[in-house]
Amino acid sequence: MKYVINEGQRALVFKEGKLVDYLKEGTYNNFGFFNKIFDVHECEGQLKSDKKLDILLKNEKLKEELDVMEVDEHELLLYYRDNKFSGAYYQGKYAFWKVLGENSFRKLDLTQLFKIDTKLKNVFSQWTLNSSFDTVEVEDYNMVLYYRNGVFDDVFFEGEYAVSKKYYRNSFTKFDLRTPIVYNNTMKKMFDKNPELIDSFDIKKVKEKELLIWSQNGIYKGKYLTGEYLFWNKLEKNEFDIIDMNMEGEIDKKYHNILEKLTGTYSKFDIKDYEAGLLIKNSQYEKTLTPGIYYFWNGTDKKELINVDLRLKQTDLQGQEILTKDKITLRLNFVTQYRVTDPLKNYKKINNLENQIYILLQIVLREYVGMQNLEQLLESKNEIAEFVLERIKKEEEKYGVEFLEAGIKDIILPGDIKEILNTVLIAEKSALANTIKRREETASTRSLLNTAKVMEENKTLYRLKEMEYIEKIVEKIGNIEISGNGNILEELGKIFSRK
Repeated sequence: MKYVINEGQRALVFKEGKLVDYLKEGTYNNFGFFNKIFDVHECEGQLKSDKKLDILLKNEKLKEELDVMEVDEHELLLYYRDNKFSGAYYQGKYAFWKVLGENSFRKLDLTQLFKIDTKLKNVFSQWTLNSSFDTVEVEDYNMVLYYRNGVFDDVFFEGEYAVSKKYYRNSFTKFDLRTPIVYNNTMKKMFDKNPELIDSFDIKKVKEKELLIWSQNGIYKGKYLTGEYLFWNKLEKNEFDIIDMNMEGEIDKKYHNILEKLTGTYSKFDIKDYEAGLLIKNSQYEKTLTPGIYYFWNGTDKKELINVDLRLKQTDLQGQEILTKDKITLRLNFVTQYRVTDPLKNYKKINNLENQIYILLQIVLREYVGMQNLEQLLESKNEIAEFVLERIKKEEEKYGVEFLEAGIKDIILPGDIKEILNTVLIAEKSALANTIKRREETASTRSLLNTAKVMEENKTLYRLKEMEYIEKIVEKIGNIEISGNGNILEELGKIFSRK
């Protein structure tokens, strides 16, 4: 009987469990192989046998035709045959035939993060290795900080990376290098471990109440307040302005075109063309601003603006009840016009200007009306306005205003004016009658004066007739409202004619 070993095959010959011979391709007679076992192998890939590899490797002929690889506990062996991935192997000792084709190997340290190149990407896509690894992809213009058990370990740039889950708790933080990065202790550790990276960044520190404006090639990119920042300088040239927001005065006009992007760092004060602006700093008056738009940085000092309206204003007293000298209660509607001339004095000295002017008008009106009888008051309406305007103009400097006009709109008599007028008329008639009686008694004894006295008595009698006329009017009317420039008789005559 003959034994045939084909090309690309090898035979391991065992006797009583021990390797006693190693045969290459060829034809062999069975002479000398009594009680021996032939184990024929195809000479490609891994040598697989139920015998221990170390025992087999004692045969030098066999050993010469094998690539023997030892894989430590923390390693992963990748096996390639003719540059084609053929398997992955964890801890152990392995032998691979090198009779047919070309073997190549790659060991991965499972305790380290490694970059997934094209070959590895193919391996990960074919084999179920993803479940055993944490992977991260770093896009262009990005970097990733790798943390092992929560502690910074290393930094990686463009590419795809993997690290075994077996030994550590892995985590990643990704940064877009086109935006600034806060320069903290982790970043300092990154530079300590990779000192060559520090030249790739501009480091800027911003103090409290400072503003950093970042630009590239003259184009605004962002604003940054208190802190320390890293700006990548490998893509574009960085430009920086650090502004002290406590500086005095307005914001430089060169920043006006980007102010809308600096929200929260400045205050805008708008003063209309009919206003004056009082700038208040830390509750203290700073200066008066003319109409326009002003911008100030929000520094330590608190700034606010008080807008003072300089236009013509009007204060109306509606239905003011005032007692005349003869104890008649009238209701007056009065108006005055004024404008603010000293905004600062108005701000410092006056609280609620409109209310203060309202009270001033009340006081002056009460003073004037209280000195006049009803008839005097009605016959001299124009004098009220003149008196009031003259008096309030004396207070202009105190209030920081100019009073321009004052006038009475209406005088409204009370509803019981009929009874009041009757009482007045009865009293006046009685007084006139007594006067006539006394004059008649003395008329006979004064011959030269009789004519004059009679003439005067005729006037008195005429006045008495007027009173009787008024009595008739009062009987026909109830409430009376008198306005205009006429006297009471003229006004009552008009009312009577309408009745």
